[in-house]
Amino acid sequence: RRWTVSSAGSLDRLALEHGNHQDLEIKEGMVKVQVKAVGLNFADIFAVQGLYSATPQGKFTPGLEFSGIILDVGENVKPVDGWRPAVGDKVMGMTRFGGYTTHLVVNAAFLRPLPPTWSFDQGASFLCTALTAWYGLVTIGGLRKGHAVLLHSAAGGVGLVALEIIKAHNATAVCTIGSPEKASLLQERHGIPATAIVVRGASGAQFS
Repeated sequence: RRWTVSSAGSLDRLALEHGNHQDLEIKEGMVKVQVKAVGLNFADIFAVQGLYSATPQGKFTPGLEFSGIILDVGENVKPVDGWRPAVGDKVMGMTRFGGYTTHLVVNAAFLRPLPPTWSFDQGASFLCTALTAWYGLVTIGGLRKGHAVLLHSAAGGVGLVALEIIKAHNATAVCTIGSPEKASLLQERHGIPATAIVVRGASGAQFS
């Protein structure tokens, strides 16, 4: 089964339906996964509402990240980072929509083994935020040791992962947050000093 949207524009258009077995045909380089958990992101909501530029035209299944168990492996599936997908492996992965389903066929390159201590929920809620943070900081931003980074919404999903990446690169973060209550999270979990935390207001006057 899978959740579908007849066309983007409203959450009211979400409907649960039975999928087509032909959609689960395994081709070369593909893997079939029994989905155990899915991630819910702003992009998913925006896509259903028609506010996301990458939203598919017409009917589609939302969902960008998931976790589950491999049920079958297609031909010529190559090892990824030293790991070769096998039936029974617990995995987490990404797909360009289509994740809100009970079964999914996906390119093996978009899967990674679920860390042994992680739950399916944790695996399904990690990749979008982590890859967004990495892409912005490292791929585009060229983060290096000694850099100072102004990090907006530091207490959000992407922000918290970004702080880990900044720390791993021996760089420094100056954080903005939306409310004073979030400051303790940054101080206790990441050791961010109060002098490096800015509570932003609607007017942005704190930056003047």
